[in-house]
This record gives sequence, C-alpha cells and structure tokens, in this order.
Amino acid sequence: MPFINDRLDQNQRGLEQGSPLPAAASGYKSRFTFDPDAVVDLLKRKIAGQRPVIEALGAQLRVVKADICEPGRPLYVTLFIGDTGVGKTEIVRLLANAIHGSPDSFCRIDMNTLSQSHYSAAITGAPPGYVGSKEGVTLFNEDLIAGSYGRPGIVLFDEIEKASNDVARALMNILDAGKLKLASGNRELDFSNSLIFMTSNVGSRAWVDLQREARGPWIKRLKNHLKPVHHSRAALIEDALHERFDPEFLNRIDRIELFEPLTNEHLETIITLELERTNRTLKRKGVEAQLDPAAVALLRARGFDPEFGARSIRRSFREMVVLPLASALLANPPASAGGASNRVSLFRGQVRGEAIQFNPVAASQASANSASENHSSPNSSHTDSQSISPQNINSQSINSQNISSQTQPSPERAGQEMKP
Repeated sequence: MPFINDRLDQNQRGLEQGSPLPAAASGYKSRFTFDPDAVVDLLKRKIAGQRPVIEALGAQLRVVKADICEPGRPLYVTLFIGDTGVGKTEIVRLLANAIHGSPDSFCRIDMNTLSQSHYSAAITGAPPGYVGSKEGVTLFNEDLIAGSYGRPGIVLFDEIEKASNDVARALMNILDAGKLKLASGNRELDFSNSLIFMTSNVGSRAWVDLQREARGPWIKRLKNHLKPVHHSRAALIEDALHERFDPEFLNRIDRIELFEPLTNEHLETIITLELERTNRTLKRKGVEAQLDPAAVALLRARGFDPEFGARSIRRSFREMVVLPLASALLANPPASAGGASNRVSLFRGQVRGEAIQFNPVAASQASANSASENHSSPNSSHTDSQSISPQNINSQSINSQNISSQTQPSPERAGQEMKP
C-alpha cells in the first residue's frame, strides 16, 4: 500500500505533465467553495447601480471558480476607476464578506499613506544594512494574502494614484508573477492565490471641473472651448490614466472597470440600505426605525451631492435620521430595551418643519400598520422600509491588454466600452 506522500507526489507530477488525476479523484470539481452567482446577487442588492461592473466581476469570479486561471500569476487583477462614494471599496468589502464571512477579511493597503518614494520600503521591506532589514517587516498580511485552499485571498490597494511612482512600480512583480521577494532576500510573499483589486479617482476631478466650467460664465466657457476637447467622460479619464501610470504597469492589469457617477435615481436605494444598516444595529435592542415617504423625499432633496456620491447621503442620514432617532430613544425608552420582552418597539420618522422627528408607535397602531401592509396590493407605492430597485447605470470597461500610449478620443466613443 503506497504512502500518502508518494500518492501526492504522483498526483503533482501528473498535474505538471497535464495528465488527468487517477480515477478516484476524477470528475470536475472546483477547490473553491464560494458561489459566484450568490456573490453577484449580494452585490446587486447592496450596491446602488453599477450593474455592468458587477456582471463583469461575476464573470471573472466564474473563471476563478472553474480554477482555470493562468498559473504563476494572481487569480485576478483589476482596477476600479470612478468618483468618490460610488461603491469601489464597498464592493471589495462585500466580496470579502461573501467569501470569508467578514467584511474585513482582506489585506488593505491605503496607498495615500505611501506618497513619498522612500515609502516603497513599506512594501518590499527595508534593504540590507537598514534598520528592520533582518525582520523583513512589510505592510502585507500574509494570512489574508494567502487565503486558503478553498477560499482565495483578497488584496486591496486603495487610491493607488496617490502613491509614489516608485511605490507603484514596486507592485509590478506582484501583478505579473504573483511573487514579491522582500528587499532583505530572506522572504518571499506569494500572491498566486489572491484576488487583487485597486481603486483610483484619477480623472474624476478634471471631469467635475469641466462640467462646472461648462455651466459657468461665458468667459469660462470660452476658455473651455480652447482646451483639448474630450467628448466623453470615459475619454478624459482614459487620458488621465495614461498620464498618471506607466504603460508597463497598466499592461499587467487584467481588466479596468469605470464606475458611473451616482444620480438622483439611486438615492432611494442608498437611503434604504442605510436604514437597513441602522435597523441591524437597533435589532439587538429590540427597536425598529421607519421613515415616512415625506422623510425620504426630504433626504433626497437636501442630502445628496453628486460630487461626493453615496458618502454625502451617509453623512446627511446621520445628521437628519440617526441623531433625532437617538434623542427619541433616550426620551422614550422602548419597553423591549430591558430584555424582558421580545416585542419590537417601532419608531417612525416624520417630517416636522424642516427636520425629521421620531416618535414611538403604539403597539396597536403598529399591528394595524403591519396588517394593512400585508393586505396592500403588490403595485402599491409604499416606501417606508421597502427597497426600491435603482435603474441600471451604464459602465464602460477598459481592457488593459489593449492599452496604447496614444489616445485620440472621438465623439463616437461616448457611452461605449473603452479599449485604451
């Protein structure tokens, strides 16, 4: 009877030579345990808009699930480009939660803290002769990078355009070979079982300024006409991308996704998600919060700034909803707060003047409201605590494998998939 080590060595040699495994191990089975379709469904429920980006990510996750990725490289390398507050980082957090069970189970490197050239040592470790070279200290968390046999590791380089060029170049071996040998030479980090994400706001500020100048006084509009013409947001961001990063860096990225800005069409979805987040916290105290349609309309009117995306709604939600809700809970302690009752106390937010005020709802009234909601027609427009599906946002995708150093934008490219 052969030892297990001999059998493992035989199977490994068979895989290297391209021969199938023995019959006992035959049959197409993925080593990864996550479900790409379930991940996509989760992202669609939790992210406002960005459907083309989510579908593209789902397609790449199916490649990973099938375990047919190119050997000797990370499983997937992508760059998310878009305005602040459109869901770039949130997608990575939700993906980590779906795969590992925690939204913080990924290695996050904040590249805005590595704006100086000498900070490249934070990535590769201190070189020989410098303090800390023998320890091989680095910002990477090896456990989160490696993942496990059934779950890939997840790495996020957040706001990569704010890092020094030397720091960005230090990542090239990771993106290409999936390896990073520390400067000390005594350790090597393996990224071959990792999903690598990068986020960037490059070009977003230029597009916002261009749109603002187009609505400004005539002298600014005249100066705007004298500048090089960008017929689309995608073309402007593409040019900014080439100006900021080296071609050899961009050429190591599997796919570049362009996020569309959020609009008023997505506000109710964002408000609903924020209310669900608040109710998950309140559930531990036996409390539920609801918003009247008038309160939702007030948030939509006063709480959104397109330049800052969903984060502006989150700040306004805290100021206009969380603060008065906290005051109402302290002024009217719910009966279930002591833990003696399993009954859920309902607090309803209504508009009073220019603000939202929360008041406790009597148990009989809450039961009547619940019954009326259960008997309401499917076509009713009740929006107190229901999720409102946003319309899809079109997204352009940049195929980084076809990047060229010269880009000539044309009017026909507006609204189409970008292939720089």
